[in-house]
Amino acid sequence: MQAPKILSIILVAGTLYAERACAQTLNYDWLNIPCIDNLNCWNGCSACNLPADAPLNFFGTNVLWEGMDVCPHPITTANNAVYTTGWPIEPQPGVFVGLSTATLGDVHIDSVVIRHRRSADGPQRLRVQFSNDVMQAPTLLGDVDVTQTYVETVFTDLGCLNANPGSEFRGFVLRMQAYQGGAGDWQIDAMRIVTTPCAAQVGIAENFQRDLEEGTRQYVDVLGRPIQGQPAPGLYIGGRKRVQVL
Repeated sequence: MQAPKILSIILVAGTLYAERACAQTLNYDWLNIPCIDNLNCWNGCSACNLPADAPLNFFGTNVLWEGMDVCPHPITTANNAVYTTGWPIEPQPGVFVGLSTATLGDVHIDSVVIRHRRSADGPQRLRVQFSNDVMQAPTLLGDVDVTQTYVETVFTDLGCLNANPGSEFRGFVLRMQAYQGGAGDWQIDAMRIVTTPCAAQVGIAENFQRDLEEGTRQYVDVLGRPIQGQPAPGLYIGGRKRVQVL
């Protein structure tokens, strides 16, 4: 009698695994390894300015450091953070950290994660701009506090990349501007961009969405409590059926 429930769990787990298997991640860690684009400074060390182990058909460019002084410093063995100085009191168009990508696939930007901090006299704010079309100027994504301890600033669900007429490639533009500080530095330790195929984003949501009011079954949550009225997002069990409400 338990076989249908077990099969349902296996199918759900398999679908979720398939979604994760389609995910691709660009990792910028600025490791102390040689590559075709290295950052160097007289009082720091060397760091590769390209993503590590870039996925197939998903290309990340070297990071642009416009209008500032840049110097990698070690955090742990072979792992660096990039220290940047010369930030203005207010954001200026010619002073920014920039990144662009290109892909042949129809992808959705699931998340952008920026791990960063500042020195005691460094910039107190970080302005982040984004565009899912390389032909369009980036617009404001967020403006966040910068602390003296490393934190991860996360932006999620940034949409699918726009196709450009006459080109097989799609891409996005990311721009970061630290400001409102003294002569100290803004430090970026790592950056991750996670994508999944656009088709998978739509298909999985549709497969899991169900109406708990269908038929006369009594549904309960994972703690065994009966569900009445409109259910909140979560997992529910009723009879031989397990559903996830999005």
